[in-house]
Amino acid sequence: MEEIVAPDFGESVFEASVGKWFKRSGETVDVGEPIVELHTDKAVQEINAVKSGVIGTILKEVDDVVRPGDALCEFDSETEAAVAPDEEESSPESVNDVEPESEDSTNANQVTAEELEPAPEAESKEEDNGFVEIQISPFVEMESVEMESPAVTEVEAEESSEPAVDIEETLEPAVEPQEEEPVPATPVDPQIVRLRETEDEKPTRRERLSRRRLTIARRMAEVQAEAVMTTTYNEVDMYEVIRIRRDFGDQFLEANDVKLGFMSFFVKAVLNGLRDFPVLNSELDGDELIYKEFYDIGIAVASDEGLVVPVVRDADRKSFADIEREIRGFAEKARSGSFSLADLVGGTFTITNGGVFGSMMSTPILNPPQVGILGMHNIVDRPVVVDGKIDIRPMMYLAVTYDHRVVEGAQAVQFLTRVKQSLESAELLMLAN
Repeated sequence: MEEIVAPDFGESVFEASVGKWFKRSGETVDVGEPIVELHTDKAVQEINAVKSGVIGTILKEVDDVVRPGDALCEFDSETEAAVAPDEEESSPESVNDVEPESEDSTNANQVTAEELEPAPEAESKEEDNGFVEIQISPFVEMESVEMESPAVTEVEAEESSEPAVDIEETLEPAVEPQEEEPVPATPVDPQIVRLRETEDEKPTRRERLSRRRLTIARRMAEVQAEAVMTTTYNEVDMYEVIRIRRDFGDQFLEANDVKLGFMSFFVKAVLNGLRDFPVLNSELDGDELIYKEFYDIGIAVASDEGLVVPVVRDADRKSFADIEREIRGFAEKARSGSFSLADLVGGTFTITNGGVFGSMMSTPILNPPQVGILGMHNIVDRPVVVDGKIDIRPMMYLAVTYDHRVVEGAQAVQFLTRVKQSLESAELLMLAN
């Protein structure tokens, strides 16, 4: 009997939760068939059979948290081989004598999707930004057990016949406790009571959180508990970026078969900041700081399953057009839900753009184990002073959240200033890349 174990989920993904079992104990499985579905905070991953056999004991139930290498179920790949000799012994005549199964008998062997779901535990309870699903394990109620004192037999009573002690003589007179004055209850406003009763009568709807959302929630709570997240803000004049896209957008599209967007400018500007302040491209590992000497930039993308963060690998080696093509591919995968785990793991720094949804300013949350994330926002025409004169300019607020355990405030502020300067000199940014 073998075991099917949870695979390695990739860099920075350390655990998953069991989402669904496609096979039950005792069922046969063919090569390539899905056996179980695992949910991480980044993606959903199916575990497929690498050989034919029979599923043994299920070791991890739905919603259980698993880590790489944990056994999911037992698997007997020898069962079919053991059955094969018996089938060979049957003669051709006996095979021909067997009547074909009816459609009803065929359908009787099929299992519906509802039957595949394990029965929920009695009394189990579950409760479920952007990255960066949290799995909350059900609480198991402990039953109280009343222990009865063993009866004392007559023999034991005789053996322990010691002179009786008058308890009243050995104890000092008890001091009667003084009665405490009752604490007056806090008065409840009758209007509040009426409002609560009215609210209870209003229609509500409960919807179970997806396992991926629960996993995301738990991971975000862990980040809040472990990292010392601090955010600093600045604003950037987007005039130059907008002018270049307006004046050269058509030429760029004709030459590269992809539109010139905003994100490639921000990726290149972030690279300038990370080169100058490499601590924001690092990772904290125990009492050591790992400086990443490569630049894999995560780009937060909205999908039906929530925010995902695919990664532009080696962004410093790619042109504006290369980056735009990858980001366009991310958008297509988000629409079709076809992200693979390889698209989402890793990353040394993340960029998120709440501006596409109209956000003016926000505080992005770190995407662990990264120590920095840049937040973009919407572009709004505002009056600003340019060369001593008031002018209307397209302005954007920028935010960088960083882990203050390893990144100093001065480093974060200077990093954000470097990003701002790069964007406001967008023509030089393109020429340098």
